[in-house]
Amino acid sequence: MNSEVIQSIRSEIDKLDSELLQLVEKRTQLVLRLSEAKKEQGMQDYDPAREQRILESLYQEFQPTFSQPEIEAIFKPIFRASLRIQQDKKKPA
Repeated sequence: MNSEVIQSIRSEIDKLDSELLQLVEKRTQLVLRLSEAKKEQGMQDYDPAREQRILESLYQEFQPTFSQPEIEAIFKPIFRASLRIQQDKKKPA
């Protein structure tokens, strides 16, 4: 592979990385909306059973490309960050 091809592929990867983070940001905004709706209904933000269902569903969809531990390694930090952002939003300014 020549260096132009490598640079082109790397450029595409860089663009996808940015798009991934934009999607995570969009997910975060939806999580904050959900948090408000849950608050109105007296529900807790964290639902470990739902988190497990999401992980299992993603594993079923994307195996054998990704193992279950790999999917967890990708998504659990996103879940933790989402919960932290929800909690930070609730703190008085």
